[in-house]
Amino acid sequence: MDVAAFAKAYASAAQARFPGTEVQIEQAATAAGVKVHWVMPDGMQVNQFLGNAYAAYQRAPADIDAIIGAHLDAAPTGQEADPATRRGNILPLVKTTMWLSTSLKQLDAAGIENKEAFITEPLTDELLVAFVEDKADAMSYVAPGELQALGLTREALMPLALDNLRRQLPALTVEGQNGRYGVRADGNYDASFIFLAQEWRERVDIDGEPVVALPARDELLVCGSQDSDSVRALRDMAARIMAQSAYGLSAQLFIWKDGKLVVFND
Repeated sequence: MDVAAFAKAYASAAQARFPGTEVQIEQAATAAGVKVHWVMPDGMQVNQFLGNAYAAYQRAPADIDAIIGAHLDAAPTGQEADPATRRGNILPLVKTTMWLSTSLKQLDAAGIENKEAFITEPLTDELLVAFVEDKADAMSYVAPGELQALGLTREALMPLALDNLRRQLPALTVEGQNGRYGVRADGNYDASFIFLAQEWRERVDIDGEPVVALPARDELLVCGSQDSDSVRALRDMAARIMAQSAYGLSAQLFIWKDGKLVVFND
């Protein structure tokens, strides 16, 4: 695929990503000068030169979708809200270490040199927490380079994210009976409510300490540590959900102990 065809593919992807935009390609004497220009429905204009993206495509043609996607992720999509509003939208999101590894490989494939695209903290050997800005139309990951504009330090990020998540507690629901429950939120941050376990603990009638499963982003399951039948059922359910979910996390069971997520071995 020559640069002109690549630019057309890029422009089509931009129009699909941002419906209602007017997209134009500006050709140039060299690939580095080829530019895609589009106007958002609100009038905002975006320009992206395709030199780096096309060079990345030439190195790995099979990765064209990841390359285009990563460069579109870097495109500004509208006027940023003020820092106070943005801080109020930051939330913790449970992800896998495999997700982080895959994301960094995609950045490599896209020829993007800045690998500090995410701020994460470890939870277990296979899980971590990432920080996202929950916007009206999408969620975007908070990067280290944004902290200054947000008026934040890295140390303040987790407490802030938990305070914002805590505001959603009134909408939290608990489903289930006979010692087995699902803690339900909005489908995006359900698993994140493990961080606030002590604040919903009294809403579940269980035998022993809470044992939880985080099989997917939209699942937080709980039973009691002394209820062996429910522990077995929870373990089977976690494995099944994780295998089927597009946002699978872990098939293991955990307890929340001293501010840490610890694998539960019954």
